[in-house]
Amino acid sequence: MELWILWYQTVAALRPACARTRTFLWLLVVLAAMTVRTDLAGVTSLVRSHWLRPRCYHRLLYFFHSPALDLPKLIRTWTALVVRLFARHLVRVNGRVVLLADGLKANGT
Repeated sequence: MELWILWYQTVAALRPACARTRTFLWLLVVLAAMTVRTDLAGVTSLVRSHWLRPRCYHRLLYFFHSPALDLPKLIRTWTALVVRLFARHLVRVNGRVVLLADGLKANGT
């Protein structure tokens, strides 16, 4: 339970990107589902990972297109949160953060 409390305290920083509390609660559902899902089958995998009722599928689809979620603000808030949380681990060149996609591999051996 302690891990989920820490998880919530972290993602609560994203609340300003949501116009309403209901939108923030759906954001929590989506993020929690993305955290624990075992497949990448889109919104249906989010529904399955949380044992949600099938009718939640359409609510989740609407959530991703809802004007109540300020996407530019969410991106700014998420980026600031990641930089703050992982500042010690970020790769920097000349003081600038270097971001790689599909390029940095960690070998577990």
